[in-house]
Amino acid sequence: MDWRSWTWSLEDELYLPKRKVSNRGSHYHHHIIGSFFSQKNKRTVEYESLSERLFYYYLELDTEVIRYYVQPVEVSIFEEGHEWFHVS
Repeated sequence: MDWRSWTWSLEDELYLPKRKVSNRGSHYHHHIIGSFFSQKNKRTVEYESLSERLFYYYLELDTEVIRYYVQPVEVSIFEEGHEWFHVS
């Protein structure tokens, strides 16, 4: 299968980013939280740590990687009668 000509609309819908990166307080932690434009994904990729940013940079440079998704899993957790969501 030729993945370079694949239409990614279904995967884009399924794996939409589930988190919002907040850079409040980023003046205390320069360049730890932020975003950059991904050439492979054709959209902005957000990160919350230096290691996460570095990992995305490696994915951008790797010639075997066609596309990747940012933290697509949202897990619902029931605790003491209420539900909350954990992004992993």
